[in-house]
Order: sequence, then C-alpha cells, then structure tokens
Amino acid sequence: MGFCFSKPDKKEILAESRELVEANARVLCVCAELAEGELKAKTDKVYDAVRYMTPTTAAGATQADKKISALAGDLKIALSKGKDRALLQADDIIKDLTAAIAERNSYSK
Repeated sequence: MGFCFSKPDKKEILAESRELVEANARVLCVCAELAEGELKAKTDKVYDAVRYMTPTTAAGATQADKKISALAGDLKIALSKGKDRALLQADDIIKDLTAAIAERNSYSK
C-alpha cells in the first residue's frame, strides 16, 4: 500500500529525460526548417546542441529540459509568424535557448 509515494527509479527518470530531449530536438528541427538567413544558422546550432544532449538523471537537468521545451515552442511560434517583430523576438529566444542549453549541459558533466 505504500507504493503510491515511492520515488521513481533511475530507469524511469532516464527514460523521461530521453523523451524530453527527443521532443525538444523534434521541435527545434521544425524551427530549423522555418528559419531563414542568419536565424537559420543560429537555429541549426541550437538544434545540433539539443539533438546530441545526453539523457541524465540529474534533477536540475529535467527542469532545464522543460525550460528548453517551453522556449522551443515559443521559437516555433515566432518563426511561423515570419514578421520583422517576430523575427527579432526569435533572435532573443535563441539567446535564451543558448543559456538554457548551457545550464542543462552543466548537469551532465
């Protein structure tokens, strides 16, 4: 009966981390297809960084993955609008994504 509050084991945490990394890579792949010009190069760089992330059981990494997920969604929306203001916003989101990726990578070292 005490199993309801059991702590998830490392395999479950690692599987969740793997799923988050793969989902983030899929969204950023779409973003790389939507981007053009200088934004395309920046988006490709961010996509490659996420695509090659190592899943981890570190608690902070999961939070960073969720932050990357939210930012990737915002980037996809900004790029799909395609207007000048949205493209400026996309550039700011890429900067935030770069910081979130650096944070995430600090947990896997």
